[in-house]
Amino acid sequence: MDKISVRTRWQRFIAEMRATYKSMDTEEKWDIWIVRPIGFVEACICRRLHIHPNVITIVSIFFGVASGYFFFPGNVRMVLIGALLLFFANTLDSADGQLARMTKQYTMLGRVLDGFAGDLWFLSIYVFIMVRMFTMPIPFTSVEWGWWGVALGLVSGFLFHSTQSTIADYYRNIHLYFLSLARHNYSELVCSSELVAKRKAITSWRRWFEWIWLFFYASYTRKQENRTPQLQRLLRAVRLRPVDELPEGFLQEFRARSLPLMPITNFLTFNSRFFVLVISLLIGMPWLYFLTEIVLYSILFVYMQYRHETMCVALMRKYQL
Repeated sequence: MDKISVRTRWQRFIAEMRATYKSMDTEEKWDIWIVRPIGFVEACICRRLHIHPNVITIVSIFFGVASGYFFFPGNVRMVLIGALLLFFANTLDSADGQLARMTKQYTMLGRVLDGFAGDLWFLSIYVFIMVRMFTMPIPFTSVEWGWWGVALGLVSGFLFHSTQSTIADYYRNIHLYFLSLARHNYSELVCSSELVAKRKAITSWRRWFEWIWLFFYASYTRKQENRTPQLQRLLRAVRLRPVDELPEGFLQEFRARSLPLMPITNFLTFNSRFFVLVISLLIGMPWLYFLTEIVLYSILFVYMQYRHETMCVALMRKYQL
């Protein structure tokens, strides 16, 4: 095979892979260089085997949950195995979305499963880390963490991690939503009232599973909406009129103001947590991961939310929405 044909095949591979991205605005360097290429290869294999994206998501749950067990012993070899399992789960999480975009198999259930998978990964990881910390001494003392370690893990997971990743993911989807308005593309954004209406429209007990996941998805979405009051005002104003009747320059300015916040929203999701987690475990300080979430991630979260909410207020005033 000559150099020209190799270059042509490579260029075609890159073009097809980039077509599976949601948007370059929201992609991280680590994902572009490592995760997306691996996920794209996995997606292509699954397409050939006629595997549905939701099946890939379910498989990723097993790998992500299993990683928690390997993080428990604390030795380097086991931590590295756990890290590889969690990394592979993340590539599968990428592959399911890429396959859905390749095959146009978009489903609301797929989006719910996608978020549920990540929750199960970290639930397993948190449980095993808390068990590991139980008999570890608190730094600079001879006192074991005991139930204080459990409390630290629960506070870190439920009060901080959950909220931070939920709202960060929402801001990323909001950015994609406004891009879709400008480009007249498909958007995954849905409001809680729509989900509640869908759930109430279910009258057959045979659709019990759909009723359940709509209930939890509506609760998840309502949490996102309640934490972003100024953004909700802006969204209501935008949805009251056709896209063509929005003030000139509004969509472009929203993207320009929102784009600098994307690195922060990305930092608050999976990749940075993965590296902080693995490093904390490798140096034998699992509690450091919890403290990083409570302190560093909280500071970034508050800053991100403040910037986004004030941006929405400024846009409403400028464009009289």
